[in-house]
Amino acid sequence: MEVDVGAPMQAAIGAVPYASSVKVGLQFKRRFWEEDELIFGGISYTDLPITQISYPSTSYNTTGKGVLLGCYTWNGPNSYEFTAMSPKDRVTRAMEYGSQIHPQYKNEFENGVAVAWHRSPFTLGCAGDWTDEGRKEHYNNLCQIDGRIVLAGEHASYIPAWQEGAILSSLNAITRLHQRVLQR
Repeated sequence: MEVDVGAPMQAAIGAVPYASSVKVGLQFKRRFWEEDELIFGGISYTDLPITQISYPSTSYNTTGKGVLLGCYTWNGPNSYEFTAMSPKDRVTRAMEYGSQIHPQYKNEFENGVAVAWHRSPFTLGCAGDWTDEGRKEHYNNLCQIDGRIVLAGEHASYIPAWQEGAILSSLNAITRLHQRVLQR
C-alpha cells in the first residue's frame, strides 16, 4: 500500500515483521467437554502441533451445540506447517490432534473454520513481532505524526498481540494529535 510519508516512517512501516498464527474453530453437536469431562472454560495446553485447545468461558451447562478453539498456534514450525495447508486441511489436522485429547471429537464434530493470518492479504500476520534491534531502530519513527498520518495499533505499542496494546496506542495517538492541534 502506497502511503505518503517521509523516509523514516516508510522504513519503520517496512521494518515491522508480523508473526504467523493459525486458529481453528470447531463446532460440535454438544458441549461434551462440560458434559463428559466437567471442563468449564480455560485452556488445555499441549505439546501437539495445535498448541492449545480453548474452551468457552460463557453459557456453561447450555444444551446443544458448542464451539471450541481447537488450535491456536503462532510462530515457529507448527504455525508455518498449518499456514501452508488449505483451510479444510487445517480443520482436519486440528481434529486429528485434538481427538488425542478428546476422543469425542470424532463422533461429535459438525463443522470447522480455520484462519491463517500469515496468509491473509490485508494483514500478512497476526501481530507485530518486533526484535529488540528492530524496535530500537524503527519504533519511534513508526509512532511519530508524519504530516497528516499517525499510526495506532498493537504493532505501535509495547504490548504486542493484545487488544490492550492497540487501545493504549490509539489513546496515545489521539492525545498527541490533540496536543498538536492545541499548539496551532
